[in-house]
Amino acid sequence: MPLIIKNLSISIGKRELLLDESVGIADGSKVGLIGRNGAGKTTFLKAILGQADYTGSIEYNGKAAYFSQHIDLNPDKTMRETLEQSATIHHQNPFQQELEEIEKQISNPAISRNNPSQLEKLTQRYSELLTKMAHHQTPAPTNKINSALKTLEIKEAWLGQKIGALSTGQRAIVALAQILSSDANFLLLDEPTNHLDFKRLGILEKYLQTFRGTVLMVTHDRYFLDQVCDTILKIEKGKWIKYKGNYSDYVKTREAAFEAQTTAYNQENKYLAIEKDKIARIGKSPQKVTQGKYRERLLEKREIVEKPDMDKSEFKTHFDASPISSTVVLELENLCVGYDKPLISNINFKVGADQRIVLIGENGLGKSTLFKTIEGRLKPISGEVIFDHQAKLGYADQELKDLASDATLYDEIHAKLKDMAKTRQNLSMMGFVEDKEVFKPISQLSMGEKSRLNLLKILIEKPNLLLLDEPTNHLDIDAREIVENAFLNYDGAVLAVSHDRYFIEKIAQRIFTVGNGAIKEIPVKR
Repeated sequence: MPLIIKNLSISIGKRELLLDESVGIADGSKVGLIGRNGAGKTTFLKAILGQADYTGSIEYNGKAAYFSQHIDLNPDKTMRETLEQSATIHHQNPFQQELEEIEKQISNPAISRNNPSQLEKLTQRYSELLTKMAHHQTPAPTNKINSALKTLEIKEAWLGQKIGALSTGQRAIVALAQILSSDANFLLLDEPTNHLDFKRLGILEKYLQTFRGTVLMVTHDRYFLDQVCDTILKIEKGKWIKYKGNYSDYVKTREAAFEAQTTAYNQENKYLAIEKDKIARIGKSPQKVTQGKYRERLLEKREIVEKPDMDKSEFKTHFDASPISSTVVLELENLCVGYDKPLISNINFKVGADQRIVLIGENGLGKSTLFKTIEGRLKPISGEVIFDHQAKLGYADQELKDLASDATLYDEIHAKLKDMAKTRQNLSMMGFVEDKEVFKPISQLSMGEKSRLNLLKILIEKPNLLLLDEPTNHLDIDAREIVENAFLNYDGAVLAVSHDRYFIEKIAQRIFTVGNGAIKEIPVKR
């Protein structure tokens, strides 16, 4: 068994994420780790790698590689240079600790001068450990790099580009290529589907399905969980619940368990009410009082049936739009966008004041660049971006760069509303209700919580045109469904880039695909 966890407890400050939990993951398993935003999924992955504090025991065999949702690559290196260095391999062989112990023994005069045979054994072991460490730090062989390039269909033209010039999606592909070119047999993947186009999503699905090692991944992509996973591990109120099967199997099992628990809870409450009523009517004679107390003690000894809870994100939200009298809120006319050279040319389309449009296409083709041009962060190479005079734009980029990390959630929203009651009311609309959530520093939020806050910050202004770059990235599954329903009831226009198949199917009224330097509309399939 590649991963064995015993009596694991993890906390951040006073908040317990996991309490005395144990679980085993069998070799070759494909495990989806799910739970609400902030439940501790990323922290758990980091604990496995020794990058987060915990108590208890974590043991794993083999070589682990970690894909972080925070893609941290050197922006000054080219893609080729970056790929020559495969992902860091993590292992539990205490090389460094043993090396330090041997160094102490070798420096001991009692051994170095008086025990030559022991000294020879220590020197030989020291050499073996250095060799093993070097093996774990060795760059990926060229054949494995080439295989990863071929698998992910990375274009030759990308290889000479600096990482800093790549799109977020392209950087995610590079980070995945590092994982695929390593010799890891235990993959820890934190939101690997975020930012990936449909082609790479399909490629990653097939790769993980046939991967002979073990996979433990955090993702909120419902379709991806169904295609890849054979086990679901849910973090819920500091506990783990393990389910066999994919995400759809989990939903069925979960709902059946909830119904059974609801029936048991209702039956128990009915029984308790009847018994308490009987006790109340027993009478007040000494014998009757004794009998009543006896019955009360029997009730107290009964096992408590907990009220069933689906542990869902259950906030309610509604998006208001500023009024607009025109039927068209935005028109792109002969627009050409890019940097040194055009990425997309001859863009001509109108956005209706109440339309929901989704842009799709491969990574690196200019979708985010188009949004930045519409928003005004980039100048168009040529052509025009024409807004209606009543248009009010709200723009959410996928990198969440517009949040002040040194502020609290309350500070961030109060700075806009200048009213305590309205601030708390709006925060509650995105699921931030309790003081410990509202006054938490933004730097301590999970990516999903940051995504909800960022969306709220934009919607407070009541825009009637939303530019959303991968809006469901990082959101937990329940939060995605809540936000999707809010978009369906939104009176303004939505122009979104997304590769979330559930989101597109539910939201899109029109779909445009980006490819070969152009944009074209394709039929919406229902």
